[in-house]
Amino acid sequence: MSRNRQRDLIRVALFVCLAALAAPALAVPLFPGATAFAVGEPDPIGGIVVAGGVPVPFATAQYSGTLTSTVLAGDASNPYGGLTFTYLLTNDAVSSGEIERLTINDYLGFLTDVSFQIPTVDIVPTLNNRSIAGDVLGFTFIGAPVGAGTLTPGTTSALLVVQTDAPLFEPTFASVIDGTVVSVASFGPLVPEPSTLVLAGMGLASLPLVVRMRRRMKTGRRASAHSH
Repeated sequence: MSRNRQRDLIRVALFVCLAALAAPALAVPLFPGATAFAVGEPDPIGGIVVAGGVPVPFATAQYSGTLTSTVLAGDASNPYGGLTFTYLLTNDAVSSGEIERLTINDYLGFLTDVSFQIPTVDIVPTLNNRSIAGDVLGFTFIGAPVGAGTLTPGTTSALLVVQTDAPLFEPTFASVIDGTVVSVASFGPLVPEPSTLVLAGMGLASLPLVVRMRRRMKTGRRASAHSH
């Protein structure tokens, strides 16, 4: 192999390596029943706040804090083009206990891409998981690798980001967990009503009939044209 050829190959290899380093990391799509290590990304990018953004307080005998839920439209980094939901969890300094988990409802039937926002100096989750049914997302803050940890008193989580294909949202509730469980008002995707699903199914079922009718109409028109 000539030296010029070797130089060209080296340049190509360096270009590929630099491109890979420059490319943004992709969060892990979280499917029903899945558990994945939490991933950090510089998301969301842009977008308009359409709901939330106000800290909602909660308290148990062991801990207290706030959960801030926000709904964003137009997030340029959302791979599905739908709404993006963010959650920020704080454990008050006066708490006597730590917080280990946060779960959010109403994700049944939606695509979800889950991450935490970087850069951050706050507590990042260890694991993300989704229930087998697919309706509940969970963030775990214990059993931490490097850079992750438990939400001890006086700490705040990194911004937790859930990008979806949902076009609409609705009020729901989240659960803050550490031995005891407390429910907190939050936001999640709007799950279609069963009647909507039935109508959609009827519409899909009628498609073959519509296609057959259109074919018959075209055949009739052709036959009529030939007869003249």
